[in-house]
Amino acid sequence: MSTESPTPRGLILAAGLGTRLKPLTDTTPKCLLPIAGQPLLDFWIDTVARAGIRNLLINTHAHARQVRSYTQAVNQRGGICLTEAHEPHLLGSAGTLFANASFADHAKEVVIIYADNLSNVSLTDMLAFHRSHTDSVTVLLFHADDPSGCGIVELDKENRIVSFVEKPVTPRSDLANAGVYIIDGPAYRQIAQMNAHDIGSDVLPQWIGKMRGWKMEGIHLDIGTHAAYESAQVLGKDLLLERGYDDQGQRPAVFFDRDGTLIESVHYLSHPDQVRILPGAATAVARLRRAGYVCVVVTNQSAVGRGMITEKELSKIHQVMCEQFAQQEAVFDGIYHCSVVPTKPDRTIVENIHRKPGPGMLQQAARELRLDLSRSWMVGDMISDALAGENARCRGSILVSTGKGRENEQESLASRFHQVPDLLTAAQLVLGT
Repeated sequence: MSTESPTPRGLILAAGLGTRLKPLTDTTPKCLLPIAGQPLLDFWIDTVARAGIRNLLINTHAHARQVRSYTQAVNQRGGICLTEAHEPHLLGSAGTLFANASFADHAKEVVIIYADNLSNVSLTDMLAFHRSHTDSVTVLLFHADDPSGCGIVELDKENRIVSFVEKPVTPRSDLANAGVYIIDGPAYRQIAQMNAHDIGSDVLPQWIGKMRGWKMEGIHLDIGTHAAYESAQVLGKDLLLERGYDDQGQRPAVFFDRDGTLIESVHYLSHPDQVRILPGAATAVARLRRAGYVCVVVTNQSAVGRGMITEKELSKIHQVMCEQFAQQEAVFDGIYHCSVVPTKPDRTIVENIHRKPGPGMLQQAARELRLDLSRSWMVGDMISDALAGENARCRGSILVSTGKGRENEQESLASRFHQVPDLLTAAQLVLGT
């Protein structure tokens, strides 16, 4: 029986020196240079998450401490898992695969990304194309304005790559290697065993006839010069608007209660084996994310405060939950919890600002993820969830009937909020407004 995970993994190549962008890169790693006010890595983290990829490996070298701080901040939020592969000496793109051959263990596919590009590629669509053919490697292609400065390919009628020439003197095509690859797990391990230096120069020419090319339209820019960096500022604004950002750099979010909204309600859930996604919940999260909403879990967890489970055990539960959602292409941007033990049974009273119905978890997420609460929604099965959204001044709150929290709710309060049968219906309501 295969032990491969149906969820792809992502490898982000971000260790380069950025020599051509000096003096900008004298103090800042290229992958963290601001593009329209956002670190370049933010664009790629969002891109892979939209495709349901949450387990990422990122190689580091230049200004590694800054990249490490970035990855730690992402990991602390709990939705996406970034692992650092530090290179004291640059290994080259193929050398990174050799040094991290085990990254593909149990992975059906690995998506490899050069982080010094700005792109609006849909990895969801690219993955669908990859899975529609029988070759082990798919290369993202774009139409280059200057083919002589790129790796240029030719395709046959089945989109199989039949020619690959790095920086040709006389280009025979304008289809250029965009620096994004989808590689099946066994092929990744085979390439790693080559112990080569560069994917473009050393690996791809040896795979001619065994790769397909996927042509994209839209934004794709190699930020390798100061002129390209200036162009990226303009293109980046368009891409941010496309992804739901406003002119203040903020996005709308949907906040989700956990038990009874995303997963089955279990009284004081204490073990990962008890995690079961509610029908349609992953589809709802994936649709909202693709529509530009940041997806955040906010959950009261007094079981921690009562000593019934530890923070480490809670983290494991959330890891399993996130993996189950990722298997259905749904990824969360963050998970926030409050372990405060209430002293009163009334769910409408704010005893602690961070415990729902208090707005604290939503406000913290808004600060850390740059969210516009006035365009955001709260979805849950308890009146405390709806009130948390109201107290945070969200656009609206939605109560779902999938949990146990609504059984004894005060109808007079519940009637103030949207009421729907499940999360999928709630998503339709959000997307239709």
